[in-house]
Amino acid sequence: MVADPGTTGRAGKHRHLLAGSAALVVGAAVQAVTGAVFWLVAARIDTATDVGRATALFTSILFIAYLAGMGLQVSLARFAPGRDEESHTVFTWAVLATMVSCTVVAGGYLVAVDTEATRALIDWHPVLGPVLFVAGAIGAALTLIVDVRWMTVRRWSLVLVRTAVVGTLRFPLLFLVPDGDHHTVHLFAVAALPLVVTGVGGVLSMPLVSGLRHRLLPLPTSRAAAIRYSAVNYVSTLAYQAPQFVLPVIVLLSVDPDRNAAFYVAWGITSIVLYVPMAIGQALLAEGGKDGAELRSQVRVVLVGTSVLMMAAAAVAAVGRDIVTVVYGTDYQDAARILPALVLAGVPWAITSVYLTEARVMHRHIPTVAITGVLTLAILVPALVLVPDEGIDGATKAFLVGNVAAAVVALVSHRLARRHSNDVVPEPGSVEDGLVLHP
Repeated sequence: MVADPGTTGRAGKHRHLLAGSAALVVGAAVQAVTGAVFWLVAARIDTATDVGRATALFTSILFIAYLAGMGLQVSLARFAPGRDEESHTVFTWAVLATMVSCTVVAGGYLVAVDTEATRALIDWHPVLGPVLFVAGAIGAALTLIVDVRWMTVRRWSLVLVRTAVVGTLRFPLLFLVPDGDHHTVHLFAVAALPLVVTGVGGVLSMPLVSGLRHRLLPLPTSRAAAIRYSAVNYVSTLAYQAPQFVLPVIVLLSVDPDRNAAFYVAWGITSIVLYVPMAIGQALLAEGGKDGAELRSQVRVVLVGTSVLMMAAAAVAAVGRDIVTVVYGTDYQDAARILPALVLAGVPWAITSVYLTEARVMHRHIPTVAITGVLTLAILVPALVLVPDEGIDGATKAFLVGNVAAAVVALVSHRLARRHSNDVVPEPGSVEDGLVLHP
């Protein structure tokens, strides 16, 4: 159904995109605030050692969800776009694939990684400890694809509600202090179980949202194209998010604990800011070209919106950086010093995110891989060279320069693609799908 431009205007034309973007931005803010307060309260009622181990376990399941995602978070937005039976079948297969993939990766992680945090799970219970860890990873991964499915059927409010439930459910659980010495497992369980509840609950309640029951047969007609699309975007997603996981590790291995703590504080704030363009890009991926909307116009609206938000964030970080030392103390002056440059990288990051999403919507695989590949290499290679000598300042330089390089590649790819194609979004499973190889 095509909106009537005469009655809706520009805002009405993009009302679903704007509503979705707003919901995701608010959800990001809720997630950031509740998460920060949760770990702050945890630090006040438990020891630093237990909190450190619990955060290590929680970070691990998020990493596993990222590693085991198989590109499904991107693929679902294109191959499960509505409330039809084909879309719901694709979603059901995605749920099954996610559960299997996360189980394998999480199990392998526990076998390969031996730390104080993983040993705490085994010490608590040799069977239930690993089961809790695997369940947490599955729950974290399911929340990602459940959110995408809700986006494609335009139930944006459910995404916001899920985020709020996760954030608030942790606090009453936090004060159920267990007997004994297993506080690490308790903190991890409190952080992870709301993801399991909302992830599994979202899957089970999906028929109420879409109006269709879960089904695996008949097989989706677009399965070959969906698998190919997922594979390409799995590689690009790994590359797109790799700097967020790898750069802190490079810093951790190269600087003393005090400098690393300062970088972690600044990096945590920066990560929250960078999530905004990612969230808005996810809305564009779900809404790209729907209902006769022009993708070019949608991209322009999102690009302006994200750029303005990132420039505002950079200005706030520059003016208010001393708040970091007020909150965390003078030991974190280095965090206040590098914060403005890290947040400034959000401006080119916004350009990269928007044009990468456009390439994904149009199934342009070469630009998709090129943009994410340059982003990863342009950040991590300089970081490996600079951080050992310059510490957190080298990491900051690498992150800012790498994001600028990726934005240039994204802009060039966008301009070249505009010259050689129109704005017609490929239909999932069409002959062109997955074969649009021009830059």
